[in-house]
Amino acid sequence: MAANIRLLILVAFVAATASPLNQIPLIATSERQPQAAVIHDNYWGGPVNTCNQSTLRVYKSPSSGGHDLSTMLTFQYPSATNCWLEFNTPPVQRGSRFVDVYTQWAIVDQCPSTGNNRDRNLGRLEIPESGGKATWIAVYGDYLVGPNSPCPTQGKIEGIEMVGVGDDQDLRWSQSDGKGLRVLFS
Repeated sequence: MAANIRLLILVAFVAATASPLNQIPLIATSERQPQAAVIHDNYWGGPVNTCNQSTLRVYKSPSSGGHDLSTMLTFQYPSATNCWLEFNTPPVQRGSRFVDVYTQWAIVDQCPSTGNNRDRNLGRLEIPESGGKATWIAVYGDYLVGPNSPCPTQGKIEGIEMVGVGDDQDLRWSQSDGKGLRVLFS
């Protein structure tokens, strides 16, 4: 009888402390860097996209004369079960530490070109004051926003745009392994 009670207590303890499988965060087995990166100048007098920048940028300023900048990145998805976006960056140089992340209805990977093809808002990232891994503070669905997000079809090519939040922001980064916006997968 005492052994049965101990067994019931052990089972109750395990059940109370275990996480459901869908709650266990996955660890990425690899990452995908973007195939292309384009900076979009949102100036109403003729937006121009520039390619092959070594430093990517999200920029807004009340004194910029309407030349707000966003960054558009093109990714090709791997064969994987789960895929998610992760942004690891240096500190913001000035202003807002928030970035909105959008899909694009068509990729922008050619320059010179115009337009950004902005489509669905995936959510908002907050960048730590000292830099590092940004945190999703708002999400609008489960597409690419966490380790349990299903991966799009293998080989699918998609554009992602990063847009500043607020009226004053200067964020700069370079893409490299473990840095910038990447698709992580497992």
